Amino acid sequence: MQLLTRREYNLILRSLDNYNLYMNNKEKELRETLEDKLYYNLYNPKDGVAQTDVKLPDINIDLEKLL
Repeated sequence: MQLLTRREYNLILRSLDNYNLYMNNKEKELRETLEDKLYYNLYNPKDGVAQTDVKLPDINIDLEKLL
């Protein structure tokens, strides 16, 4: 998979910033996850290679306890 260019990556981030006004809390959390995935899988300029097989740990959060 080809990496995103800096211009493409920035366009996506700016679009999410503009849409942020209409997002609920759940969508804002999803946005953060999406931004991380985009950066580490499709943009990361340090590696120069798209990483499509990244293994992320499962996160089990009990939302009732947090509230």
